[in-house]
Amino acid sequence: MNISFASKAEVKELLRMKKSGQFVFFEGFHTLEEALRANCLPELILLKDEEMLENAFFQDKTFTEICKNLRFTIVKEEIIKRLSSERSPAGIVSVGRPPELKEFGPSPWIYLDRIQDPGNLGTILRSSLAFGCGGVFLSEDSCSVYNSKVIRSSAGAIFKVPFRRKGFNEIINEMKDDLEIFSFSPRAATPFFNCEFNKRTLLVFGNEGSGIGDDIIGTSNKTVYIPTQNVESLNVAMSVNIVLSFLYFKNLIAR
Repeated sequence: MNISFASKAEVKELLRMKKSGQFVFFEGFHTLEEALRANCLPELILLKDEEMLENAFFQDKTFTEICKNLRFTIVKEEIIKRLSSERSPAGIVSVGRPPELKEFGPSPWIYLDRIQDPGNLGTILRSSLAFGCGGVFLSEDSCSVYNSKVIRSSAGAIFKVPFRRKGFNEIINEMKDDLEIFSFSPRAATPFFNCEFNKRTLLVFGNEGSGIGDDIIGTSNKTVYIPTQNVESLNVAMSVNIVLSFLYFKNLIAR
């Protein structure tokens, strides 16, 4: 392993890198493990002390060879705290460039209109990986997919799920042939499970407070809702989870 101790100049550069937004900072052993499994190698791994290298993670034969070629830097715990978004940092922060964009798989695909909560976005990425979503589109004004809370709540799915930040009209122009668009709204009259999802499918979910924009609703083939009782609407991440899992199990049964 290539191990060094951070100088004052290096600490200053790390803080600048964090502020620039051009680098991805992700925390904890689990997220690092998922990144390595997806072949997303960090440029640098920061540790609060040398004792961190005794963690079972670094003894795992799956990662020992990979770690030999990674660069480790020991920094003071107070610096870890400044670079971390956790209340109780784990003492390990990995730093790298944003992962390469992956090619989208087959539909269904998701479009997220003005999603603002990082926790919701991370959970949606995780559900997309679990239930075979071919990729996630985000509107230009959605929160950053590289937000540390998104990375944490995605449980590593950010390194595996294809995603793009694009305007809705741009997507429609590129994918319009045989594309069927379903917008989800609690004000709709048709339950989503009464629909057929046989064509290339784009599932649209909206902002946590105001829902989907009227222009997107007007362009959609169908506006549908998720039936519930005792509540008016569901959290957007929960809604995505319900719909993707429904389609996933429906396809499994049909095989």
